[in-house]
Amino acid sequence: MILTRADVNAVYCVGRNYADHARELNNPVPSSPLIFTKSPSCIVPFAGELRLPESLGRCDHELEIAVRIGESLQDASPEAALGAVSHIGLALDLTRRDAQSVLKGKGHPWDLAKSFPGACPLTPLSPVSDPASLRDRGLRLTINDEVRQVGRTGQMIFSIATLLSFLSHHIPLVASDLVLTGTPAGVGPLQDGDVLVGWLDGEALGRAVVRR
Repeated sequence: MILTRADVNAVYCVGRNYADHARELNNPVPSSPLIFTKSPSCIVPFAGELRLPESLGRCDHELEIAVRIGESLQDASPEAALGAVSHIGLALDLTRRDAQSVLKGKGHPWDLAKSFPGACPLTPLSPVSDPASLRDRGLRLTINDEVRQVGRTGQMIFSIATLLSFLSHHIPLVASDLVLTGTPAGVGPLQDGDVLVGWLDGEALGRAVVRR
């Protein structure tokens, strides 16, 4: 399934869901899920060229497993929430790191650092036939053939089931919502000409070249 911005109702993201990533940015490990959003208008294919003008300042890669909600969820149990996942893929939660630091320092929301043109490259999504499989999936990002990020869903502070249940108790989820489930350690700035490849369970789902 190839989703465009018009196919997605909302994009919910989870911050600091891998302890090693929280530590690398000198952030505290959260005691409950840290939720923010990206605008669906930021979705672009994780393919071809990713155009990130220098005017954005430092722009960091954050590879994440993305899951699509296939049915409405409200006040759902973790088991019911996991069963509502219809598709899985990968997304890059691109982040204007300098802008985010300024916003965090002022106690402001992160929207201006997270939602900009091209801020959410998304791979094609595959159907989920066995929800239990979501408990142990692996993701990896290589840049110029060098491994930069690697992790497994089993290393998450809050599992996918827990995240979706938590969200459903605060925000009514509907079919076509997309949830980005957090990034492992290894985030860093992107440079002109970088070749990014996103891998899910050893399969390359996305490949793109950065243009700055």
